[in-house]
Amino acid sequence: MRHSEAIALAYFVYLAAAAFVRPLSAGRRAFVWASTAAVVAIELSRPTTALHIRDWLPAVVILLAYFASGAFYVAPSRRVEAWLADWDRRLLGDVTFDRCPALLRVYLDIVYDITFVLVPAAFAVLLWTGHAAMTDRFWTIVSLAEFIPFATLPWMQARPPWAIEPPRPADATSVRRFSLYFVDHMSIRANTFPSGHASATAAVALALWPASGVAAAIFAVLSLSIAVGSVVGRFHYAIDAITGLLLAIGIWAIVAVLAP
Repeated sequence: MRHSEAIALAYFVYLAAAAFVRPLSAGRRAFVWASTAAVVAIELSRPTTALHIRDWLPAVVILLAYFASGAFYVAPSRRVEAWLADWDRRLLGDVTFDRCPALLRVYLDIVYDITFVLVPAAFAVLLWTGHAAMTDRFWTIVSLAEFIPFATLPWMQARPPWAIEPPRPADATSVRRFSLYFVDHMSIRANTFPSGHASATAAVALALWPASGVAAAIFAVLSLSIAVGSVVGRFHYAIDAITGLLLAIGIWAIVAVLAP
């Protein structure tokens, strides 16, 4: 079993155990346990799975982990939300981003919207550059960068800023309306701390570095744009984005030491 596969298996076992102690409805608990059973079956059968399928399966498992973790979101904690908002005040002061140039705001919304595409796109680049041997290393870094933010959801429950703050004039643009519709209908509608968007996209940039410096630089720019966009667009609190970036760097450094 690859390291990334063992990490995925351990994470879903963690979710299954958390479902025993957290106050969930029968339907949500059943979804978590069914997801865990599916991942256990996937991970245990991977040695006999066709290599090209096995290499891509982590992308599917990460997406399933996102929604299974979201099943734990029941009600926001006012204490957690106040703590996150307090960090916004400390880090941003009175900045509201209302004067952010329209084109910059559109760009930041678009890159944030395509975050879910960037992970498989980065892996495709890894294969395209002839570095299939780095598959397990890539998914180990990216999986940890995704699972750690997801893992806080059973215990730290808060709404993202866009779900709390009043509408802004900039929200009337078509791109912004699409972004808000997407997070409202296609996401778990819960805040992750650290930001899974920031940590995952930074992780893919770092994981790509040994394979292609140019590709890594491009993904690094996109990652920083997503981190900034998550705050400007009020999809995340500032502390979410900062800790997400730091988390990715920390994971990459640990993996580099343990598996040079």
